[in-house]
Amino acid sequence: MSDPSVDRPAAPPVRDVHFSVAMHLRNLLRLDRTFSIKQAVRAAVKPGDRVLDAGCGMGILSFLALEAGASEVIAVDRDHVDLARALAQANGYGDRIRFLEADLTTVDSSQVPGLFDVLFAFIYTNHIVVDEPRSATVCALRRRFGKPGCVTVPNRVRYLAIPCDWPQIDAFSELADLRRSVADLENRYGLRFGPLLDAMTTELCYNRSRPVTFGDYDWSPGFTNGGYRHRRGGGRFLGEPAPVEEIRYDTGAFFERLPAQASLTIQSAGTLNAVMWVQELWFDDFLIWSTEVFSPVASAVPVRAGEKVAVALDDAWRSTNSLSI
Repeated sequence: MSDPSVDRPAAPPVRDVHFSVAMHLRNLLRLDRTFSIKQAVRAAVKPGDRVLDAGCGMGILSFLALEAGASEVIAVDRDHVDLARALAQANGYGDRIRFLEADLTTVDSSQVPGLFDVLFAFIYTNHIVVDEPRSATVCALRRRFGKPGCVTVPNRVRYLAIPCDWPQIDAFSELADLRRSVADLENRYGLRFGPLLDAMTTELCYNRSRPVTFGDYDWSPGFTNGGYRHRRGGGRFLGEPAPVEEIRYDTGAFFERLPAQASLTIQSAGTLNAVMWVQELWFDDFLIWSTEVFSPVASAVPVRAGEKVAVALDDAWRSTNSLSI
C-alpha cells in the first residue's frame, strides 16, 4: 500500500557524485579495499594488454596495470586529471599513461582510439539509485571500446535486498514535519512553496540512506573494513538477503534498468519500514567490495513471518529513494 498523502515527484532527478580529493584519499586509506582491487587487477591484466582505465581517479589502477605488464594504458576521468598526471610523473609513470579529461558518457573513438583488452570501471558511488545508470555506462563502454573477450574489472555487480525494522529510519515523521513546516511558511509569507517542498521531498530519503563512512576527518576512512556498513544500533533484519539483480559485464549482456520490483520473504514479524540494499562488486569468484544503503518505506507496515512482500522499483523510488509496498 502506498501513502497518497506523500507527494512523490514522477520524474527522477539526475543524481550524480563528483569524487573529491578527500574521497579519493579516503578510499586509498582503506587498505583492505586497495589490496582487494590490486588482486583483481593482477588477475585481469596480462603482459601486452591494452588497458582503458575508465574513471581513473588518482590513477592508481593504471599504475597497477603497468606493473602487471600492460603495454598501453589510457586513463579517463572528468575530475582531478591534473593531480593524477602529477602522481604518475612523481612515480615514474608519466610517459607511460595517456590521461584524458572527459565524461565517460560522451567520450568517443576520436578521443580514445582503438580497442582494449581490459576495461577498469570502478565508477560506483555505493548507492543503488546512482549506480543503476552507471552500470549501463559500463556496458556501453565495453561495447564501444572493448575487444571481443574484453575483461572488465569488476566484471560482476550483484544487488541484494533485506527487509528491515529499523527505528532509526522514520521517513514518515520527517516528511510529515517537512510538509507542516512548508505549510507554515506559506501561511506566514503568503507565497506558494510547492516546488521547494518537492525538491526537499526528493532529497530527504536519499540523504539519510548512506552509512557514515569516514572518521574524524572527511579524508579519514573510519573503522569499517571489507565494505561500507551501517551501524546496527537496534535495527532488525526481518528476513534473509534476497537477490534483486546480477549484472555480468563480460558476457556482453545489455543492461539498462533494475527489475520493476524486488520480492522479499518475511521471516521474523515486525514493522517493515526500510529495505537495506547490499551492493557487491566481484571479479569472477573474488568479492572485491560490498556496501549497504537504505531505502525507507513511505508508510511502514506490520508484517508476519511467512509473508511475501514486493517493493516497487519505479521512477517514484528513483526520485525520492522512498519505497511503496
